[in-house]
Amino acid sequence: MTNGGEVWSVLEASDGRLHDTATKIASEGRKVARLLHGDPCGVIASVPEERLLQALAPFGLRRLYAFGGERTEPTSAEQCARAIATLAARRSPSCVLFAATPFGCEAAARVAVRLGSGLASDCVDFDCAAEGLTARRNVHGGKAHATVAWCGPPPHVATVNLDALEEVAESSGPPAEVIVEEAESGVARTELVRRWRVEPRELDLSEARIVIGVGKPILARPAALPMIEAVAERLGAAFGGSRIVVDGGLLPRERQIGASGKWLAAEVYLACGISGSSYHMMGVKGVRHLVAVNLDRSAPIVQHAEFAVVGDLFEVLPALGALFEGDQRDRGNRP
Repeated sequence: MTNGGEVWSVLEASDGRLHDTATKIASEGRKVARLLHGDPCGVIASVPEERLLQALAPFGLRRLYAFGGERTEPTSAEQCARAIATLAARRSPSCVLFAATPFGCEAAARVAVRLGSGLASDCVDFDCAAEGLTARRNVHGGKAHATVAWCGPPPHVATVNLDALEEVAESSGPPAEVIVEEAESGVARTELVRRWRVEPRELDLSEARIVIGVGKPILARPAALPMIEAVAERLGAAFGGSRIVVDGGLLPRERQIGASGKWLAAEVYLACGISGSSYHMMGVKGVRHLVAVNLDRSAPIVQHAEFAVVGDLFEVLPALGALFEGDQRDRGNRP
């Protein structure tokens, strides 16, 4: 049973740039729209510039609802939720999807309450059964899955687990039709008081933009670990390792990269001394750019890498750190 209609993906953006999850949730919306034989559409808090439309073009959105007009653009999760719920009451989409970011989780809950709809949180997959759309979601801390269905009528509201989001582009198509809607966001009852940047070493690996991972060679030279951590800090990278490094006691379990550890969605993953087992590669399939440093040019990870350095990680990483530090110093000296 399918119910057609529009499937909305809520796209996060700030300072004129799309959030890392925007194109991924657009991809997820397109998949759900195919299940329901509906139209994939996006919702964004402000009228997008042309370059943002071009960036979204490969993801198949038919329409993009943007909040503008004479009223103030919604900025907080509270205001965005009010604007989205008001628009949804008029347009009656089949489904509204949010990436499970802190903003997305809060906004989704508020939208569901305002619409009187059910909320399926932390979903990893969707399907269409006799009763309509169903969602598979994490339970018991991700150790098991539960399949749930919405009891009431659409719109169905869901947040999608960040590890389950994949950026899958179609062939290039025309930009989405932009429909500017006046924002019914009202007056905010809460405000953002302070914002600060979390140091890369404190970030969860699944949220980091740059990640350095080390493998088995570090077990023979554990004294080199502080050097690698220092290089990671210079590059603004989070630091993790393969399962063998964690099992060897050199890194805590939350720093393990791979299918049984953290799944990466980084812009760049620098894999050093990691062979590239199927379990490790499963956890890094969401990485945009994979760079490998390995003495063995036939290692599986070298074959998967976009760029590979055949060399000793204990020589390559210090050289990379020095090169980056020198570049930063040169930039600081420029008039």
